[in-house]
Amino acid sequence: MHAREEYLQKRARSFPVPVISAGNISMGGTGKTPVCAYLLQKLAASGHRPVILTRGYKSDAPRYPHMVHPREDPEVCGDEPLLLSRVSRKGRVVVDHRRTRSASWALKHLSPTVFILDDAFQHLHIQRDLNLVILTPGDLGQEWNRVFPAGMWREGLHALHRADVFLVNIQGRDPDALLKTAEKRLLHFRRRMVFFDVQPWQLINLDSGGRTLHIQNRPYLLLSAVAAPEKIFSSACKFFEYPPLKHMVYADHHPLGTRTAEAVARQAGKLGIKDVVCTAKDAVKLKPWPGLSIWVLEARVVFSGRNEQKLWQSINKCMK
Repeated sequence: MHAREEYLQKRARSFPVPVISAGNISMGGTGKTPVCAYLLQKLAASGHRPVILTRGYKSDAPRYPHMVHPREDPEVCGDEPLLLSRVSRKGRVVVDHRRTRSASWALKHLSPTVFILDDAFQHLHIQRDLNLVILTPGDLGQEWNRVFPAGMWREGLHALHRADVFLVNIQGRDPDALLKTAEKRLLHFRRRMVFFDVQPWQLINLDSGGRTLHIQNRPYLLLSAVAAPEKIFSSACKFFEYPPLKHMVYADHHPLGTRTAEAVARQAGKLGIKDVVCTAKDAVKLKPWPGLSIWVLEARVVFSGRNEQKLWQSINKCMK
């Protein structure tokens, strides 16, 4: 452990409820938000009162800590916190760049039974009972130990010693084939490895709320403002079994306001189509638009074999 890490961990604050951290070694596009949504939903369903503590990237709340309301403006709280606030009625999401402050506030006002730290692998100011680190095939392959600006890692290899569980997002790959690579890279850390995927599973109409599994093979326009648009493109192609006529890509966390909606409508008009598909993260920033059918491609965390059981063995142990 580096001297700075050791110093910060010794000074880290502890809280009287279990703390689960979900974070990355690399920058963006690993599946962190679906994992946090999964944890929030599962913990709430099992009778807990989970509270997610997040810094709320690009949030502009009037004061902090700020508890996210499921119907508020994403420009106030940030798009990802707003998405997470809609996952479960029993769960809560609190935004504050100072997570020790939001944790103290939540203990006083929300009576949580467990904290989930969003994107907190590098946040060393709070002691955690379970450190989940999400890795991708790229992290285990060509990006291995390539720290920015040489690559996309936020920290060097030494940081992985802080992990308790490696969550490997297979991103549609064969888990058995990926296992050999993962073992080669991670086995010497002596940590549990859990493999998962994030898979689209249904469409929700932004206007009506209606749910379906297909759009009758109609052509569609794909819209995304996420960290890894190529993964959204691949997921959409796999779900529909044919590609979009056009993929409109915006920067991660782009506001998707009226100007964007008008640009999307113009492009759809030129293509002669009405169906627009977007991610759940993007949908919280969009409103129904005349002449367009906007479909939200809902995705969920999926485990194979005993991987989910292995994860919950670690979670239940820390909850005790």
